[in-house]
Amino acid sequence: MEKIRGDQIILNGQPASPAEYTPDPSEGILYEVIRQIDGHLLFAEDHLDRLQSSCSGSGMSCPDKQMLYHNLEQLQDVLPIRNGNIKLVVFRRLGDPHIACFFIPHFYPSEEDYQKGVHTKSYAYERPDPNIKRWNEDFRHNVRKFIRDEYVYEAILMNQEGKLTEGSRSNLFFINDNLQVITAPQNMILPGVTRKHVLNICRNQRFNVIEKVLDLEEAGQMVSCFISGTSPKVLPVRKLDEIRFSPDNEVTRTIIASFDRLIG
Repeated sequence: MEKIRGDQIILNGQPASPAEYTPDPSEGILYEVIRQIDGHLLFAEDHLDRLQSSCSGSGMSCPDKQMLYHNLEQLQDVLPIRNGNIKLVVFRRLGDPHIACFFIPHFYPSEEDYQKGVHTKSYAYERPDPNIKRWNEDFRHNVRKFIRDEYVYEAILMNQEGKLTEGSRSNLFFINDNLQVITAPQNMILPGVTRKHVLNICRNQRFNVIEKVLDLEEAGQMVSCFISGTSPKVLPVRKLDEIRFSPDNEVTRTIIASFDRLIG
C-alpha cells in the first residue's frame, strides 16, 4: 500500500494509527485522491460523485456524502497540514464496508516542467474496468518501477489495439494542426475530475473536442500534447517515446491558464 503522511488517519470517522489501516485487497479497495490547497479541498464534490459511481459500478455499498465529508473534515482537524494530497478509501473487511482517509506523499511538477513540458513513455496496459477507480497493487508497483527505470514523468497506457488511452495517473489530450483537442472517449478511460473541468474550459473557449484514441503513428502527427490530473493539474508533454511536441501551443497554453484561474 501507499505510504501515509503524518502520524494519524481517520478510520470510520475516528482518529486512528496508520497501523490500524489493514484493508484486504481481495475484497476490493475503491478510492479517490483529493488535492488540498491552503486548507481547501479541490473539487471535493466531483471526487465524491466519482467515488459513489465506482462503488455502484463494482457492487460495493458506499457511505453517503455527508459521512464521506465528515471523515475528510476529521482529518483536517487532527493534522495541521494545509497543502497536499488526501486519499479517501472505501473498502470491505470481513464483508463490512469501511472508510479511511489520510494524507499521502505527493510530487508536483516544477515550474520548469510547466514551461518546457515533461517526458512520457508508452506502457502496454489496459484497465479491466476503466470507469472504476479501484486500487491495483500489482499495476501500481509495476508502473512506478517503469516510470523510475525509464526516467519519465508518466506512463501512457496503450491498449491491445495499440491505441493510447490515458496516463497511469492522468488523462491524455492531443492538439492537431487544426487546433482541435483530441482525447479518448469516456467509456475507455477513468474519467478524471481535472479532465471534466478541462472539457468545460474547451467548451467555454469554443475549442472543438474530438473523442477518439490514437496510435503512436497518429500521435506523431499531432502538434501538442498534455496530461491532466489531481497532482499535475494541466501539464504539457514535451516527448512521448520518440515523438516530440510543442509545449507552447496556443490551445494548450489557454487551457493551462484557464485552469489555473479556476482553482485560484
